[in-house]
Amino acid sequence: MFRVADIFSLSDFQRATREHIRRLRETGRPEVLTVNGRAELVVCDAATYQEIADRLERRERYGGVAAMESTALEVDAVVAAFKGDVDRTMLRENLRRTVQERVNNLMALQRLASEAKRAGDAVR
Repeated sequence: MFRVADIFSLSDFQRATREHIRRLRETGRPEVLTVNGRAELVVCDAATYQEIADRLERRERYGGVAAMESTALEVDAVVAAFKGDVDRTMLRENLRRTVQERVNNLMALQRLASEAKRAGDAVR
C-alpha cells in the first residue's frame, strides 16, 4: 500500500529529481508518479528494486506462499506427532544456559563420542 506522502506528479519529479532520488534512497519506499491525477509510474531506488526482485524470485522458486504454508503445515503435523513424547525439561534447562555454556557442553559431548569410538575400535 502506498502512502499519500509517496504520491507525486511526474512534473514535480522532473523539476526536483535530485530531491526525489535522495528521498527514495533514504526511505527505501517507492514513489507513485501521476499524470493528470492518475497513477502512471512507480519509481524506487536500485536497492529496493533488487530486494523486491529477490523476494519475487524466491516466491516463484518455492512455489509461492501457499506452497510454503502447506509445507509448514505438513511439518507442523509431524512435529505435533512427536511433541507429546518429548520431555521438555532438558530443553528448557539448555535454553537457560549462555551460548558459551552450550558450546562447552557440545564440545564435551563430542569428546565423549570420540572416546567411545576409540574404545569400540580398541575392543575389535
